[in-house]
Amino acid sequence: TDARSRPWRSTNPGGGGAFNSPVITSDGFWAVGSDLGGFYLSSNKGRRWVQVGALQGLTATHVASMAAHPDGRILVGTDDGIYVASSGGARTVTHTRPNGYVAAIAVTANPSVVYAAIHPEWNSLDSFLVISNDGGQTWSSTESDLPALERVTALRAHPVDEDGIWVITGEGRFAGGDRKRAYFSSDRGRHFFRRDPAGHGALIDVAYSQNPNNLNQMFATTVDSDGTTGRVFRSEETGFSWIDITPSTSKPSGIILSDATQHSHVRIIDLDQRNGLESYLWESSNSGSSWVRRTLSVRGGWSGSDELWGMGYSYQGLPQTIGFDPKNPKTVLWVNSQFLYISTNGGRSWRDGVSQKVNMAWASRGIDNVVPVVTEPSLANGTLVYAGFRDLGLWRSDNSGASWVSLNDHQYSGGWSTAVGGNTLSVVADPSRAEVVWAQVGGDLDVGRMFLLKSSNRGSTWVNSSRGLPSIIRRLEGLSIAPESSQTARWLTVVANGDVYLSGDDGSSWELVLDCVSNDCHRTIHTTDNGIISLSPSGIWRSWEGGVARSWEKLDLPSSMVASWTPGQHWLMNSYDYVGPVDAAALGSSIWVAVVGSNKGLYRSGDWGQTWSLVLNNDYLRTVAVDGTTGTVYAGSSSALDTGGFNPGSSGLHRSSDGVGNWVSDNRGLSFPFAMNIRIGPGGTRWLISPGQGIMKS
Repeated sequence: TDARSRPWRSTNPGGGGAFNSPVITSDGFWAVGSDLGGFYLSSNKGRRWVQVGALQGLTATHVASMAAHPDGRILVGTDDGIYVASSGGARTVTHTRPNGYVAAIAVTANPSVVYAAIHPEWNSLDSFLVISNDGGQTWSSTESDLPALERVTALRAHPVDEDGIWVITGEGRFAGGDRKRAYFSSDRGRHFFRRDPAGHGALIDVAYSQNPNNLNQMFATTVDSDGTTGRVFRSEETGFSWIDITPSTSKPSGIILSDATQHSHVRIIDLDQRNGLESYLWESSNSGSSWVRRTLSVRGGWSGSDELWGMGYSYQGLPQTIGFDPKNPKTVLWVNSQFLYISTNGGRSWRDGVSQKVNMAWASRGIDNVVPVVTEPSLANGTLVYAGFRDLGLWRSDNSGASWVSLNDHQYSGGWSTAVGGNTLSVVADPSRAEVVWAQVGGDLDVGRMFLLKSSNRGSTWVNSSRGLPSIIRRLEGLSIAPESSQTARWLTVVANGDVYLSGDDGSSWELVLDCVSNDCHRTIHTTDNGIISLSPSGIWRSWEGGVARSWEKLDLPSSMVASWTPGQHWLMNSYDYVGPVDAAALGSSIWVAVVGSNKGLYRSGDWGQTWSLVLNNDYLRTVAVDGTTGTVYAGSSSALDTGGFNPGSSGLHRSSDGVGNWVSDNRGLSFPFAMNIRIGPGGTRWLISPGQGIMKS
C-alpha cells in the first residue's frame, strides 16, 4: 500500500515525559494527564493507551489537573482553562471555561457541584476559585478569599457536604510555594480558614477516611523543617483539631489513600524525593494506631525503579501523584516526571505501565509524552532506524519501529550518567554499511558536554570520534554524510558550537571549514545536485566542492525571505524567538527551505538557488523532505517543539506532488497537528516526529 494512504501510528519505547493527575472513571477508563500531549486514556486497565488531543477537541497540550465525574466524564484542567471529556472514551472534548492555569478540580458528593482552583497565569501564585452547578458545563466565581501568594496543588471535597471544600497549597510546577498548607471552606468556597495541623511542619496531604460512622474523620501528613521527618495526624471534626498519631519508632508521611470498603484501613505512599531515603508504603488496619512499612519497588520497564526520577512524584506535587477509586482501592496509579506505575494490590507492589518488553527491546503501550528531535532510517537496511530524543537520548529499532533498544552510554551522558537517558539531536547512518552509525550524545543541552561517537555495530559499543572538534562542545548537531564518498573513508559534515566541520576519513578526524557568523549554524545537508548546504539565521551557505575550507558561498536570498531572521539564536534553545531556516531538501535543480517565523513558510528555488518563491505560507513550518522516487514533497508545521503549546496556525503535515502547489493535509493519526521532522526511508516508508506523541510511522 502506498505510504501516503496509510494513517500515522506511533512507535516509541514508552514513557519518558512528565505525567500528572491520574484518575479512574466510573465506567472503567483510566486517564493520565501530561505536560506536552494532552491526556492519555486506557479502556483495558492499562494494557494499551490512546492520546486525547486536538483531534477530539482538546487544544491545550498542558494538563495541570483532572477529576473523574460520577457519570463517566472527565474534567480536565489545563493551562488554557477547563475542558470536559465525554464519557465512554472521551470521543469529544468541550472547552467549557477558557483561560487560566487550572491547578486543581474536585467533584463533590452532589455531582452537579464541581470546584476548580485557577491561577491567572501559568507562573502566578495568586489564585481564585470557580464553581459549577451543572457538572462542569458552566462556571461562576465564588468570590473566595483565598490567601495571596500561595500555589494551589490540590482540592479535596467533603464526602457528603457539597458546600465543603479544601484547598491544598504548596510547590507547583511553575511557581514556588514555601507555604504548604490546607484551607477549608464550609460555604461553597467564599470564605476559607486554615485547618491543617499548623505548627507541625509543612503539609503534605489531607484526606477523608470515608468512615461511615464519622464522615468528618480525616487524616493529614506533614514533614518537619529537616525535610525528612514525617508526621501523621487524625481529626474527628474536619480539621478543627488534630491528634498526632505518629508512631514513636517510625516517621511516615506522604500521600494518603483512604478505603471506602474498609474505613479503618489507611495507606500512605511515601516517595524518596520526599524523604531522601527510599520509597515506602505505610499501611494501617486500625485507623492509624499502628503501621506496617513496606519498601516500594517497580517491576519491569526500561528505566529501572532506581532511575534518577523513577520513584518521584508528579510535576504538580505530591497530591496529584496518585490516582485511585476509593470504592475499589486495590487499583492504584502512580505518575511522575517520566513514567506511570500500576498496582493491583493496594500499593504493595508495582509494575511499569508505559512499556512492554519484546525480547531484549521495549515497545510502548501508547503512553509516551516524549520529544524526539531526529529520526534516521537506514538506507542500507530497510528495518533499521535510529531516533534521538530530549531526555531519553539515543535509541535504535531493528524491526521498523516495533520495539526499541537504548543506545545510551553512561560515560557520555553527563547528568544522565546514573539513569537511562541523555540528549541526542543528530544521527547519521551509513548509506551502504548497515552496521555503521555516527551520533551526537550528551547531557544537558547548552550546559553539559556533547560528544560525537561512531559505532561499527549499530550502537552496541561506541568510540569517541571528536578529534579535531572543539575541546569542549556545548552544541553538536547537523550530521550529514556524502553518500557518493568512499565506503572506507566517508566524507561527513557536522556543526559544533555553531561552526561547520568536515571529515574525509570516516569521522576519525575533523577540521573547521566554515566559521559561521555569530556561531549560529545548525544544519548541514548533502544533496545530489546542489552541493552541501548549511543553515543558520545569519544566512544559508553552500559548497560545490565537498565542503572543504574556502569553498563556501552565501546564497543571495530575497529580502522577504530573510526579513526578521534572528542571527545568533538557536532554533531549539531560543525556540520562542527564533526566526530563520530550520530544514532543507533538494531534488534536481530544486531546493526547498523551511523557514519558521511570522509570515514565513516553505521557500523553493527551481534554478539551483538563483531565485526563490514562497510556496507554502505557515508561521510554524519546521521541516521539509522530498521523496526521490516519486518527487512528492512533504512540509511539516508545529507550534509545539520541546515545551508543548498549541496554536491554530499549526497545521501539521502537508504534501504536494510537485512541491509548488496543490498542498493537501496528511495528518490522519496525529492527535495534534504537529509535524516537526519528516524523513523518507527505503520503500517510501515515512518517519515523522510529532512532539508529545513522539515518533510516527506510515
